[in-house]
Amino acid sequence: MKTMIQLIPLVVASLLASVQGFGQNNKPVVNYLGIPGPIAFQKKSYQLIWASHPDASLYKQEYLVAGDGFPNYKSMITIDFVVAAASVDDAVRTKLRELEQLKKTLDVNYEVIANAATGEKIIDCLLGQTAADDAKSIYEHDLYRFKAVTAKSGQKGVVLYALSNRAYGKDIQPFLARLKAERKTLVADVAKAAIPEITVKK
Repeated sequence: MKTMIQLIPLVVASLLASVQGFGQNNKPVVNYLGIPGPIAFQKKSYQLIWASHPDASLYKQEYLVAGDGFPNYKSMITIDFVVAAASVDDAVRTKLRELEQLKKTLDVNYEVIANAATGEKIIDCLLGQTAADDAKSIYEHDLYRFKAVTAKSGQKGVVLYALSNRAYGKDIQPFLARLKAERKTLVADVAKAAIPEITVKK
């Protein structure tokens, strides 16, 4: 079984290097998880842009709004599904270890929010870096929601529903100001967002 760190969308990758070629090929996107689209969030419509099934246990799908694109997207929803006996707590612990490592090179702040009634957890995370060339500075607010599920197709595992919002260069300060005012609403909306039913494509 792959480690739970693979549940995490690789949105921070471009903060460290490149975006690893997301959305870079011209092949048709395969909807491995059988999720009807588009996905609606806060009156925005997110279309499936990129998907991967790198091994037998892991499925990853990424969604952008019209006009947005890789690598410099502004808002993205990620839905990952790992077929595994691991728990939500396992996934959260692994992600927190990753964030602690990122503190060596990035500004990273996070909070874990637990829902005792559902067993779900959300990691509310702000990370980024300020470059000497301000145009290359980037900040990102991520909300990672972990939930144990049974897919419609029968597989048990952990699903990750994640919202990532980004700002670059001169847009960072206005972005951070808006985030200060909107953060609680964003967390609440991600927490109550409907997790799509998953039917794993054979």
